[in-house]
Amino acid sequence: MSESVGVIVIGAGPSGLATAALLVGRGARVALVDPYRLAVHHPRATHVDDETVRIMQTLGAAHLEPQFLRHADGGYEIYDAHHRLVRYMPWRPEPTDQGWYGDYQFFQPDLENVLRGRLHASPHFASYLGWRATAIEQTDTQVTVTVRHDRTGEQRTLTARYLVGCDGARSTVRGLISPDVEDLRGTHRSLILDIAPFTTSPAVPVNDAFTKAIPPNPITCLPISHGMVRFEWLLNPRDVTEDFEQPARWYELLAPFYAPGDYRIARADVYRWESLLPTRWRRGNLFIAGDAAHQMPPHLGQGMGSGLRDAMNLAWKLDACLAGADESLLDTYQSEREPHVRVYVQAAVAAANGVEWMSENPGEPGDAPAVAEAAMPSPQLGPGVHGTTAGGSGALSPQPRLLGGERMDDVVGYRFAVIGDPTLLGAVDPATAAAWERIGASVIAETPPELRRWLDEHGADAAVIRPDRYVLGLASCADELDTLTARLVTVLDAPQRTPVNGRVSVTEGV
Repeated sequence: MSESVGVIVIGAGPSGLATAALLVGRGARVALVDPYRLAVHHPRATHVDDETVRIMQTLGAAHLEPQFLRHADGGYEIYDAHHRLVRYMPWRPEPTDQGWYGDYQFFQPDLENVLRGRLHASPHFASYLGWRATAIEQTDTQVTVTVRHDRTGEQRTLTARYLVGCDGARSTVRGLISPDVEDLRGTHRSLILDIAPFTTSPAVPVNDAFTKAIPPNPITCLPISHGMVRFEWLLNPRDVTEDFEQPARWYELLAPFYAPGDYRIARADVYRWESLLPTRWRRGNLFIAGDAAHQMPPHLGQGMGSGLRDAMNLAWKLDACLAGADESLLDTYQSEREPHVRVYVQAAVAAANGVEWMSENPGEPGDAPAVAEAAMPSPQLGPGVHGTTAGGSGALSPQPRLLGGERMDDVVGYRFAVIGDPTLLGAVDPATAAAWERIGASVIAETPPELRRWLDEHGADAAVIRPDRYVLGLASCADELDTLTARLVTVLDAPQRTPVNGRVSVTEGV
């Protein structure tokens, strides 16, 4: 038995689910393959930032936000081996220009179950949950995947124009695309214990998270959602993994915080963190995203968020190519995303390696060190659809509330947006306005105060924003907006687009 779709997604973690959801929302037929019938029950990623929640909003999961743990104050603290604070990253407790608060802790299984259910309800979705990909082949025009049901042994053949491997840190698809990877030298092992306490502990912070470089095993502690707490102990090079996989050791390590029997253990894993960037993210019709495309230590809480950014960047480009755009558009996926995520990987590696070094080289107490306050990085995209990154082009756009009170993305959907001064938008060439309609752009002729301030900072009166919320370009007059639109039309090849198998015509975004 065989089935043909537009895109096959391998892996039903957040990156794979988001990629599939964004594509079906634009009318692409998608098959999602994953050996697990159910989402993982325990949390893996725990931290989300304002941009990540904005992506969840696009995915139709913003209703989960009131359940998140939002930090009203405090921050992430790093202490040296002598219990002295050396680095502090404050939470962002106010709404940002993204329309959400800066830092939250959330429960990953909730997001995954929402997205699985939404996909199930879509007529453009083919579910292969409980199926395992056993063979992947590609030609110039097609990908063929053999899948086997884990329980019955039934085999089927799936064909598609494209395949996206979101199959995690041990990705099979990555091996087909990029056997060579760049090692950023941030490999560590950690014992992760997630617990649900039955009582409170004065040793566990309510809003802060901390890492203490106390030898022999630095400890990280942070509150996560649903009243749970995560502990991580960094193993040193001399530690034997099996010693930290014994329940007796878990109770011993948790004893300074909670008495045995005062908590439920939800997760207990020794996890090996690596810091890798594959040299290639695409080979022909095959792509990788999420942990398959980048791995990093957990210290910035940006692993899952980076995977969701991959999905937002790649899905609209795949859909455009299914509709006939030139496939050179797909080369901009890595050129834009790899420099962006590299910033997060390098910062996370520096934090993890710094903790290990302080633990292994405690030295004498001496004078109290100066505390370095750090902010979360906010990188721009690498060169790509927007051209060379400069000024606002290639930067993340704000999400203002429009004059009617709605958040901008709720009006735009997952598509291009043209927003700005109504006089300027009304003065463009008729061919420009026709192009906006042809490509399904959302045109918003207004400048609410937040947007006006942002435009003024860049000396502009209008902006073209991509479906992934990054800025294609800015304009200060009608001629500039005409030129920007013409460039976009060239990229999408809108006048000559011929839909290929696996896509149906829709106008609404996710």
